[in-house]
Amino acid sequence: AAMIAVARKMFAMRFNDVDVSKYSVKELRGFEGRRVKRLYQEMGLKFGVSWKGRNYDTSNWDLADGINRAVSAANAALYALTTAVVTSMGYLPQLGFIHTAGALPFVYDIADIYKPVTTLPAAFETLGMNPDATEEDVISRLKFYIEREKILARMPVDLERLVARQ
Repeated sequence: AAMIAVARKMFAMRFNDVDVSKYSVKELRGFEGRRVKRLYQEMGLKFGVSWKGRNYDTSNWDLADGINRAVSAANAALYALTTAVVTSMGYLPQLGFIHTAGALPFVYDIADIYKPVTTLPAAFETLGMNPDATEEDVISRLKFYIEREKILARMPVDLERLVARQ
């Protein structure tokens, strides 16, 4: 029950206008998938970047289009930052509440909260300004968003609030 309560709090941070207590975690995951898909489409329109869907092959990086490589690079950097915060606070990156697969499910749970205001605008804006932008260009823009959104100050506070005893 405590695991579900934390997952619901995480979803509540994503959906301000939804009573998350009325839905199962599985249903909320579905909402999240649709929300993220919409976000990608909106970012593509806003920054004039062609978006064909999230598609990349980790074993063949060069097959991915520029925006998928940009999003992946930005996400990897955000995951590294999130891992540092999570572990420095004594939490285990391997114990997720929403994500259950992969090496760092708790990191993915937390990082996903901030992607709409960090990695996605950094990737789409950078590629919108320069379709030939490098990963370094994307990371540079990501730093701007991380600072503007005060992610390093917000993340520890949000983490404490999310996992606080009920």
